[in-house]
Amino acid sequence: MLLIFILTGLMTTVLHAQNNKTEKIYFKFGPKFGLDFNTNTDNFPESIEASTGHLNGNYQIGGFMQLGKRVYFQPEFHYAVHKYPVGDSLSSIEQFKVPVHVGVKFLDIGLLSLHLSGGAMYTHNKEEAFFFDKARVEYQVGAGIDLFDFITTDLRYGFKHGKSLDEQITDFRNNGGVINFTVGLKL
Repeated sequence: MLLIFILTGLMTTVLHAQNNKTEKIYFKFGPKFGLDFNTNTDNFPESIEASTGHLNGNYQIGGFMQLGKRVYFQPEFHYAVHKYPVGDSLSSIEQFKVPVHVGVKFLDIGLLSLHLSGGAMYTHNKEEAFFFDKARVEYQVGAGIDLFDFITTDLRYGFKHGKSLDEQITDFRNNGGVINFTVGLKL
């Protein structure tokens, strides 16, 4: 609830500041869906093939808002289901994810533009009581393509919990992590 209040206040402030100028406000929103691949970056193609058997039911669906055209602020909300192996069977967990990214678009040629983004993501397990825990905040970096300023795609890498940035970079090839691919529609 606090996060929604903060985001609403930030959007109102930015919209008010932009309204005082004579510029057109760039605000887009829409649905977004995607998949998470738990992978080891050392053996990426083979680990993606191995994880595709677990993708049946491994999805996320939600929505996003984008404020700003070249440099933008993008909060999202997703309901996600993740399957993972436990012994000889698969178990699943349902989560709510709230990524908040800041990004920059470049190479904007009208029909196609590329973007880089990064930010924090808060994850909450559905069956647990809600309380904010900073240990549930992880960080993501990514890149994507926008087509016709209507279809947006993102490929993001999430850093593991409990590892410093130095450890993440030093042990990147053996560390593994979650690679996330999403597609959205800008309305």
